[in-house]
Amino acid sequence: NDKYTGSTAGLLNYTKLVDDLAPKNYNLFIHKEGYYPWNKMVEVKNGLVTELFSVTLFSLDIKKVKIAQLPAQKIADFEVNDETIRIINNKKIGTAEIYDFDGQLISNEKFKISTSTELISPDKNKKLYAASNKIWIEYLNDINEEPLKKAEEKEIIAISESPILFLNWLKDSEHVIWFTSGELTVAERDNRGGKRNSVKFYLNINPPIFWDIKNSDLYFFENSKSRRLDGTSTVGIPTEASGEKSILYKINID
Repeated sequence: NDKYTGSTAGLLNYTKLVDDLAPKNYNLFIHKEGYYPWNKMVEVKNGLVTELFSVTLFSLDIKKVKIAQLPAQKIADFEVNDETIRIINNKKIGTAEIYDFDGQLISNEKFKISTSTELISPDKNKKLYAASNKIWIEYLNDINEEPLKKAEEKEIIAISESPILFLNWLKDSEHVIWFTSGELTVAERDNRGGKRNSVKFYLNINPPIFWDIKNSDLYFFENSKSRRLDGTSTVGIPTEASGEKSILYKINID
């Protein structure tokens, strides 16, 4: 309510207790230079402690970091793990190429395509899915912390005007991340006060996308003027037409 209550002294992981509050609605505002602000209307009830978990401030500026450059190729899907890149060129063939971060081919391996579209939260209490451009959360267990939820309850997190190209959880199980054409959005689950805080980053990237949930790293490939695997040049061919990509980047969302 426009009253300063204290500073985190530069810490982002921080707990603060505000006591002696009269029962009513309070407008909370959290700000840190260089980050998106956070704001919510919260009700304080008589004799009860109102708690806010997983309040996260996201940086205003996310930096794109080059990870590796591979031979130009069409990429159907990929994974990044232990400083290796697993490239799937054609899902029908059933083989993947493994590269290191120096761009050297290490090996080939067979793979199985996962047909599951369920996105279970890291805490195993929630399921995330998209249907008809709507993003839903289904609760698998009772949530006994505010905002309270019952098992099997469902709620819409967002409605997108564009097709949802990528969707997943953040590691805290309290935030959802998704990508539509040119827009990466992160939104909190907590909708108390009728508001769900969210931030948008405008990125000129295309699927496939790999999400390293443990480290909050989003990986994607971009095109470059290069040579195909057969040695012929892609120079003069629009990257959109060739569909070939070679440079792996990541951005960190933490």
